[in-house]
Amino acid sequence: MERTQNMSTATLLVISFLVCLVQAYAQEVPIEETLQRGVMAVETVRRAVDEKLPPSAEARQEGTEILASFQQSLKSCEEQLRKTRLVSEYNTCVSTLQGLALASIGELAGQHWAKSGASRPTLFW
Repeated sequence: MERTQNMSTATLLVISFLVCLVQAYAQEVPIEETLQRGVMAVETVRRAVDEKLPPSAEARQEGTEILASFQQSLKSCEEQLRKTRLVSEYNTCVSTLQGLALASIGELAGQHWAKSGASRPTLFW
């Protein structure tokens, strides 16, 4: 009887260990695949700079500065992802930074289009 109980306990421990391994493997997310979210966000911000700002040198320079700041901030998100492997936190970080960058570009576009006296090609995006 005691041998059966020891065997059952050992079996239960092995099964528990295997379940933990399977769960850990299932939660493993490829970092490089996750980082594509940041690459797409950079492209979105770059496109907004190109499409929404007037062609003046001043507006383009300020837009380029917003893009550079955005890219620098994304590096912090990437470093955190590599440390913690928390994909949801990375996605939140990228989304927040992208929203702030796009809002900055929108405000900048409004200021520069108003200065130029021309109407904006698209008022709302």
